Amino acid sequence: MIYGVFSDIHGNLEAFYAALQRMKDEGAQKYIFCGDLIGYGPDPEKCIQKYRNMQADGLVTGVLGNHDAIFTHPELREYFNFEALKSLDWTAQQLGHRDTRFVSFLPEVAHGENFTVVHGSPMDPVKEYFASCRQYRTAYPLWTGQVLFVGHTHLSFYMEGDAAACHAHVVREEEEVPLQPSCRYVINPGSVGKPRDNDARASFGLWDTEKNTFRFLRQKYDFGPTQEKMRAAGLPGFLVDSLAWGM
Repeated sequence: MIYGVFSDIHGNLEAFYAALQRMKDEGAQKYIFCGDLIGYGPDPEKCIQKYRNMQADGLVTGVLGNHDAIFTHPELREYFNFEALKSLDWTAQQLGHRDTRFVSFLPEVAHGENFTVVHGSPMDPVKEYFASCRQYRTAYPLWTGQVLFVGHTHLSFYMEGDAAACHAHVVREEEEVPLQPSCRYVINPGSVGKPRDNDARASFGLWDTEKNTFRFLRQKYDFGPTQEKMRAAGLPGFLVDSLAWGM
């Protein structure tokens, strides 16, 4: 099986479509999503609809992100900065009850054959940023399967190890990583809609369960139309400009 693995779409329809097309072209048969369909970007409704269709077709296993959770967990607002809150308030005005309910009730944790997926960490599936080997050791007994897929940081990386040791690797370009049978892995595919590694290209990956490899991928897309829609919606200028900066 070849899984397309992606995270943090954030209402960026152009990036979402570009990533899906690249994953399909590379042989993806099913998909794993690590949370955050909405927030920041100008097309929350269309991104939800696309994801809902994928789910209805049995193509995707995915989870709730912190932006997705804002409608049912208003206490999360204290963790968002001004730009994020303004975009979420605008997003709430664009979505009807059906879409709001759909995105709010995505599961916090999901499991598949030999993998677990969360947005944050097994300790705190929605809020916590997973970014250290200390967290890897804490999380080790808390997930099932060889691979734990996470999102939230908007940075692509992987950690490999066992209950006693961990090695972390930041990935900046396309790279194929062989997954050793003796190790377990935490893999973050980066962000489709709002990368934060000074690279504007959408970030995602492919997990080949037969070859037991994970390929980190980057895809250039035209973010100009996305920026135009954001400006027209009155979304914060920093969010508009940051798409070009990869921030």
